[in-house]
Amino acid sequence: MLYNSTTLITLILSKMKKTIPFYLINSLLFTSLIGLSACSNQPLRKASDLKVTAKVIQTDTKESLPAEELQSFSQDELRLQIKLTAEMQDWTTYIQLSNHLWQQSDDDDSQAEIEQDVWNRLKYVDSATIDAIRQHHDPSVQAWATLLSILNGPAQKIEASLQNLSAHRTENNDKIAIYQNHLLPELQQKLSGVAAVKQIAVLLPFQGKYEQVSKQIQNGMLKAFLASDQSITLKFYDSFQLDQVESVYHQAKREGADFVIGPLRKEALEQLVHLDDPNILALNKIEAAAFYQFSFKSADEISQMIALFNKHNYRHIGILSNDGRMESSKAQALQEAWQEEPQRSATLSIYPDENPKLRDALEKLINAQTSQARYNNLRWSIGQSLSFFPRMRQDFDAIVILDNRSRIAVFKPQFAFFELKVPVYGSTQLSPKNLQDNRPYVDLKGVKFLTYPASLNPDELNTPFEAYGWDSFQLVSQMNKMRVGAILDNGKTGLLSLNEHEFLQKLVWAQYNNDGLIESMPPTDQTGLFLNQK
Repeated sequence: MLYNSTTLITLILSKMKKTIPFYLINSLLFTSLIGLSACSNQPLRKASDLKVTAKVIQTDTKESLPAEELQSFSQDELRLQIKLTAEMQDWTTYIQLSNHLWQQSDDDDSQAEIEQDVWNRLKYVDSATIDAIRQHHDPSVQAWATLLSILNGPAQKIEASLQNLSAHRTENNDKIAIYQNHLLPELQQKLSGVAAVKQIAVLLPFQGKYEQVSKQIQNGMLKAFLASDQSITLKFYDSFQLDQVESVYHQAKREGADFVIGPLRKEALEQLVHLDDPNILALNKIEAAAFYQFSFKSADEISQMIALFNKHNYRHIGILSNDGRMESSKAQALQEAWQEEPQRSATLSIYPDENPKLRDALEKLINAQTSQARYNNLRWSIGQSLSFFPRMRQDFDAIVILDNRSRIAVFKPQFAFFELKVPVYGSTQLSPKNLQDNRPYVDLKGVKFLTYPASLNPDELNTPFEAYGWDSFQLVSQMNKMRVGAILDNGKTGLLSLNEHEFLQKLVWAQYNNDGLIESMPPTDQTGLFLNQK
C-alpha cells in the first residue's frame, strides 16, 4: 500500500513504543505538510485536523529520560528523535538520546561519528546553554558542559585543559563522557599536529585611499607583537597594486612566511581566491573563498540587540535612522528581524543625512505631528486659541537611534521635552574614533550602545582599526587552538570565535553614565545574554 508522507509519519509516530514530546510531533507534521505542497494535488489539511495516536509525555530539561523508555527505542527511532530535538534546540534531550544511540552502536566508526555530530551541533552554543547542560541531572549530559567550557574558554589554556581532561579518563567515564573515546583524542591530535606559526606576512595597501587605515592596522599588529613573546617574525608588504597582489603573496611565501594576513580590499582578495592555501587570514569577506576571513564589520549587531531586547521582554520599539546606506540598511534589517515574531512591532522613521530636521524626525516617530494636526483642526473649528501640549504615543519599550554621537546628543534632550521615559540604544557608531578621548558627553547620559572592548579599556591603542590589527595578530598566533573551537576571550574588538572559515565577533554593551563618560553596562542588565553566537 502506498502512503503519502503525512500518513506515513503519523503511522510511524503511532507505532513508537515511546513518543516524542508533543511540540516535536507538531514540528514533524508541519514539515510533512510543507513537503506535500510540492507533490500533491489534494487540498492540504491543517495540522490540527491530523490525528496522532500517541501518548504525549512532558520532558524536564533538568531530568533524565526514563531508562526503560530509552531502551524501547530502535536505532532508527533514536535517529529520528535526535534530528527533531536538534531542530528544536532541546540540547539536553539531544545529548541524552545521542548518548543512548552511542551505547547501542557496535563499532568504533559509528560511535566516532555520533561524537562528532554532537560536537558539530554544540560547539557554538551560548554560555546560558552550557550552564543548562551543566545543571542537568544526567552525568552523561553534564560531561559535555565540561568539554564545551574548555573549548569556549581562553585559547591560551586549551591545551593544558584538554590534557587534564584526558588524564582523568577511566573505563566508566568513557561511557559517561563518550567524547573521551574518539573526539577528545582527535582534538588533541589537531592541536599537536599543527606547527606553531613562525613568520607572518601582512599584505596591506600602504598607498592610496586605504593608506591611513592600513597604517592603523599595522600599528595595532606591532603593538600586539611587542606585547607577545616575540617568537613570531612579522613582515609587512604593500598590496596597493591590484595586479601585483598575487606576486606579492608568492614573494612573501618565498621569504619564509608560513601564514599571511590580508589583503584588505575585496578586489585584492579576489586575486587570491583561487589559491588552495588554508594559512591565509583575509581582512575582509568574499564569497567562495577557502581561506579564513576576519572582517572589521564581522559583528552581528542586529542579533545582539534583539537578544538584549528579548531579555527585557520588549514588544514595541521605535527606530530612528538617517538615510545613509549603512545606517538605513541596518535600521531596516532590525525592523524586519524584530517583527518576525507576530507579537512584536517596530516603527521606523528615516530622515535625511544631509541637513536633517531631527526634531521633525522624532515628532514623526512619536506621532506628535498627528497630535498637532488635531489641535489645529479643533482651534479652527471653535475659532479661538487653546492650551495645548502634544499627546504622543507612549507604547514604545525602547528607541534605537542609528547615527553618530553629535546627532544623538541633539535627539536625547528632546526626550525630556516630550516626556519620553524610554531607554535609548545606539550602535557602534557611538564608539569613540579616538579610543583615548575621554571627553564627557553629558547629553548622551543613559544611552546604551554596542561597542568594542577597547572602547572601555583601550590601554595603549588609539583607534578601533588599531584594535582590529591587534586582534588579527592574536588570531593567527592562536590559530591552531581557534581551529578546534577555542575562543579569543580577550579580543580588543570583541569576543572572537571561528565558524567554519569565518571569524565571528561578539561586541560588548556600554553606556554613557551621569557624567557623560563611557562605562560598561551593569552586569545585571546583561545576565543571560549570549556569549558565543553562531
